[in-house]
Amino acid sequence: MLQKAGFKEVEQVTETGFDSSPATQAMLFRARKLVLFDLGKNDPAVQDAMATYQSFFETVYAEGALDRKTKHLIALGASLAAGCEP
Repeated sequence: MLQKAGFKEVEQVTETGFDSSPATQAMLFRARKLVLFDLGKNDPAVQDAMATYQSFFETVYAEGALDRKTKHLIALGASLAAGCEP
């Protein structure tokens, strides 16, 4: 199933013990998947967009009135409040 979803090098690591029902076993898997960034790594438009985003990211998380860690924690809290999954 993981390979059909595009994951490569799938391996079962261990049972977690957190079974969701008597009929299932919760397992921990390790796998690799090509990320969208890799798909456009040779495209100048993608590279330009990523450079712009990286500049924005570095500006937002630069040391200032709040340190970088505090800014990351605020962003995490905001994303969780908005219903995003980390």
